[in-house]
This record gives sequence, structure tokens and C-alpha cells, in this order.
Amino acid sequence: MLVAALAVTLAGAAVAVGPFNSSPTVEAAPPPPGVQPAVQKWFKAREKSQIELNNALVPIVQKTIEQPGGSLAPCRRVAKAARVLSKMAAGPDSKVDQLSRAGLAKFEQAAAACLEGDLATAERLVAEGLAERTAAQEPLDETLDGD
Repeated sequence: MLVAALAVTLAGAAVAVGPFNSSPTVEAAPPPPGVQPAVQKWFKAREKSQIELNNALVPIVQKTIEQPGGSLAPCRRVAKAARVLSKMAAGPDSKVDQLSRAGLAKFEQAAAACLEGDLATAERLVAEGLAERTAAQEPLDETLDGD
């Protein structure tokens, strides 16, 4: 009987104290940005503008603009496309936003040079902007994956 009373007393003490856990409480990490609905929505909102910028850059990259000042339409197209992306709201994840904007400033500068008739500078700036985007792609992918 004494053993039973002691067992009940110890069991009650264990319940009152709670389970013994030697490891600290670990909070769950937030999901990586690539699967967060707000980041996905932000990317979706940028999609058409990003495609338009890519398409607008083609004549400069392929050097199909005839002469400086000959046709300003391709230059205006790049200027508009880069401006639209630059003015879009910042992304919900600051690192994703920063990496997604790689090269935009160079594209805006390239458009300005193109509009002034300086195709050589426009071509150089577009190439630099594309290099910035390329350099940012792997870090962007890793950030989206949570690496």
C-alpha cells in the first residue's frame, strides 16, 4: 500500500511539473519565399511586364536598329518596359525584390542612350544589364528555395 501511495504521489508530481524535455523549444522556420503566396502573387503581377522588357531588348541585343535616330520606337519600347518594372511595388521579400531588379537601372540608361542616338552605348549598357541579371539568377533561385 505504501508503494502504491508513493507511486501515485510521484506520478502526480510528474504531471504537475510536466514532461522533462532537455532540448529547447524550436519554432518552425517560415516557408521559403518561393512558396509564400505573397511572393508568388508579386511575381505573377510582374510576369507580363518582364516578358515585355525581354522582348523589347531583342532589337538592341541583335543590333537590328538601323541607324542612330533612324527609328526611336525600339528605344521607346525599352524605356517604357524598364520604367514599368522599376515603378512596380517592392516585393514582399526584400532580397527577392533586390535580385529581381538586377539590370533594370542599366536598361533604363540604355534606353536613354538609344533615344539620344548613341546605339553603341545602348548596346553596351544592355549587355551590362543582362550580365547583372545573369549574375543574380542563381542567388535569386537559392533565395526562393530558402537556401
